[in-house]
Amino acid sequence: MASRAKTGMRAVLTAHLTAPAAACLAVGQLSSTGAITMNSATGGPGQAIPGAARAGTGGPVAPDPGTYAFGNQRPVQPERLRLLAELLDEGTFTALAALGAGSGWRCLEVGAGGGSVAAWLAGRVAPEGFVLATDLDITVLRGLDHPCLEVRVHDIVGDPLPEAGFDLVHARLLLAWLADPQAGLARMAAALRPGGWLHIEEMDFLTLAPEPRLGPAACELFTRVIHAHHAVLAERHAFDPFRGRRLAGDLAEAGLMDTGCQGRLAIWQGGQPGGRVWQLTLTQLRDELADSGLVTAAEVDQVVEMCGDPRFRFMSQATIAAWGRRPL
Repeated sequence: MASRAKTGMRAVLTAHLTAPAAACLAVGQLSSTGAITMNSATGGPGQAIPGAARAGTGGPVAPDPGTYAFGNQRPVQPERLRLLAELLDEGTFTALAALGAGSGWRCLEVGAGGGSVAAWLAGRVAPEGFVLATDLDITVLRGLDHPCLEVRVHDIVGDPLPEAGFDLVHARLLLAWLADPQAGLARMAAALRPGGWLHIEEMDFLTLAPEPRLGPAACELFTRVIHAHHAVLAERHAFDPFRGRRLAGDLAEAGLMDTGCQGRLAIWQGGQPGGRVWQLTLTQLRDELADSGLVTAAEVDQVVEMCGDPRFRFMSQATIAAWGRRPL
C-alpha cells in the first residue's frame, strides 16, 4: 500500500512541477545497477548519479573512515543518534515550523543520520509533499517508512543534486565534517527553488564546560579530555569543532537573503541524555584519544564514568542554527 501511495504521489507532483523542480522526483528512478538516474532537466535522460543508490540496492554505504569518526554501522551508533535527536529535535522542529514547512512542501534532508527530522518533515508535508533523506551511510535510515519519504545514499560533496527542486533544504551536524563546507553549502543552496529556505545547524564546542561541584581535579580532567576530543577529531577526521560560529557568514557568502542565526544550549547531566551521548562519543574515540598522547585511556574512562554520574552537570556545546532564502 505504501509503495503504491509513493508512486501515485510522485506522479501527481511531477504533473504539477516545472521541469527543474520535477527533477527532484527523478531521484526515484533506478538504473539496472541501482544507481540513481536523472531526467533531461538535470543533464540528459538516464544520466546516473555517481555513488548514489536507493536504500537496499547496494552502492557505497559507509563514509570514509579517515574522515567521519562515528560510522552508523557501529552497534552503539543508533543509540547515539537517538540521544542526539532527543536533545536537538525540539529546537529543530520549532525552527522549521517557523519557516512554514508544511503541506505540499518538497524537502531535502542532507546527512539524515537517524532520520528523526526526515520523519517529522514527512508528516508535516503529507499528503502531497515529498521528503528526500540522504546520507552516505543509511544503516539507521532503513527502518523509515512513510508514503511521502524516500531514502537515498548520496554524497553531498561529489554527487549531483537537482537544481531548483526543493522548498526546504535542511542539514544538521554535517558541514563540520566536510573538507570544503562552503562548497557543500553552495550545492545545497542551488537545490532550492527561488524563495526556498536553507536551514543549517552546527555545533560550537566553545561553551562546553563543567559545573564545579565535583571539585577542581574532576573539572580539570573533564576539560583535558574534551580538548583532546577536539584535537583528535580536527587532526584525524577533518572535523571543525567550532563551525557553528561561522554559519551566519557562510549563508551570507552563499548569497542567500532574509538570513538569521541563533544559538541554543542547556545544562546537561550525567546519566541523562546529554551525559549518555558523551559517554558513547568518548567510548568510540577512546583508543584514538589515548594514541594521541594528550590523555591516557584510564583518564578517558574516568570521564566516561563521570558522564554517567547524576551529580555531574556541565554546560553543553552550543547548537547554532542559521537560515536564509534563495533570492527570487
